[in-house]
Amino acid sequence: MAMPDREPEDEQEVGSRLSVMARRLLKRGRAGFGAVPTVAELTAMAADKRHRVLEGLRVELYGVASILAEGVVDRAYRNRDEHPPYGLVRSGHTDWKLVLASPKTVEAGAIQDFYALGKAYVDTMVFHLSRHFEEVGHSDQAWMVTRLEELLGLFRVGAGPATQARMRDALSFVYGGLHFGTGVSVQLAEVMVRLLDPYPGLGPQERAAVMARSSRPALRLAALNLDHVIVAYQDYLLPPQYPSGPQWFDPNRFTVQEADGRPVAIDFRPQVLVAGKPHTPKIERVQPTFETHGCPARISPSGGTPPITRLWTWCVELARETGLLGEETGS
Repeated sequence: MAMPDREPEDEQEVGSRLSVMARRLLKRGRAGFGAVPTVAELTAMAADKRHRVLEGLRVELYGVASILAEGVVDRAYRNRDEHPPYGLVRSGHTDWKLVLASPKTVEAGAIQDFYALGKAYVDTMVFHLSRHFEEVGHSDQAWMVTRLEELLGLFRVGAGPATQARMRDALSFVYGGLHFGTGVSVQLAEVMVRLLDPYPGLGPQERAAVMARSSRPALRLAALNLDHVIVAYQDYLLPPQYPSGPQWFDPNRFTVQEADGRPVAIDFRPQVLVAGKPHTPKIERVQPTFETHGCPARISPSGGTPPITRLWTWCVELARETGLLGEETGS
């Protein structure tokens, strides 16, 4: 059986191949792709050989996962009107680790802080993730879940503990990306509100506009290797105020970009970035067994706005609609 045996490519080339692969998957389906080695065959390979094989397959892995992730975000955004006023539901996931058959709509006034927004946002995405996988499983795209399961089985060989957990099965892999996207978006929104507090006269609409232009921190974190992202993420958090309380990003890790004394956008401070990505000091000298493409929701296979960016934009909308950016004044 012919198996991939390519040398690793640079990130720009890989990114280009990922976009091509995702479009090919959408157009041709499974018929366009060949066999992959079994787990036993992969395990028997020398480490360098196994690394090259996985490098050759990771573009397909992320192509399939990104299609599924985009489908979930599309479904959630498309069905907002079914759960007014915010489009959010309480599926039960964040409280009971299950998904209710008939989730309750999050009603007006129920979101009083960013912690509550984060729980409702994750609940909503888990609900739509579950429903989307059910719909795909009964469609002509069911092969994508099967193919993703096959690929994940290979990538679990030699993977680190954090990566192993996220690659347990197809739903867990896509869930990990969407959970990351929603959680990070809410935490970024919380710290940005604090960073914008010193600017007098900045109303909710202006705050929302600045924040909507500030999606790069989420995209930068989403680009990290799975074995790196948790370490980098934790490195930017403040200690929790209470032992069981939420953790928020450290404002000192970010900078407000200004024009004529007014805020324009918010990003990581240049000092905490390495090659444009968040610094990971605790593991930067560790050579991973293989590289990943970061979060599977960071590209759009259809050529539209990346799901991570859409999750961020919706988060900003929700923060404004729930009053977390302040109250509107005037007519």
